[in-house]
Amino acid sequence: MTGVVWATLAGVGFGLFQSFNRRAGRNLDVYWSTFILIVISAVFLVIISLLTEDLTLLFSAPPSAYINFGLAGLVHFFVGWTFLSFSQRLVGASRTSALLGTIPLFGLIIGFLFFNEFLSLPVIFGITLVLVGVYLVSNG
Repeated sequence: MTGVVWATLAGVGFGLFQSFNRRAGRNLDVYWSTFILIVISAVFLVIISLLTEDLTLLFSAPPSAYINFGLAGLVHFFVGWTFLSFSQRLVGASRTSALLGTIPLFGLIIGFLFFNEFLSLPVIFGITLVLVGVYLVSNG
């Protein structure tokens, strides 16, 4: 599959996730909800990896790869999804989804500050358009 197809599927999946997580969040503690999401994600990751990837590469990976992967997972899943669930509870799934559109801005700043990455003017223009859309949706 192409990157565009995967990105589209990810967007649809994330939209469904937002809706279901918001509904489930009404009756669940945010931390319990995050734990369930992590377990479900881990199960899907294992299944998809077994079906689509060459897992023998795992045995040759350096320990630092496992440490970095674990730290990234901790930040993304535990911190990120916990904050996401709090946000959904407070402002709803639709507004939370719109505010997630600010992610390219943070990616731009972090990429520049920590990795010395520069983006082209058309990409910066695209990020600006996304941010204007986020503003309009959030204040509409």
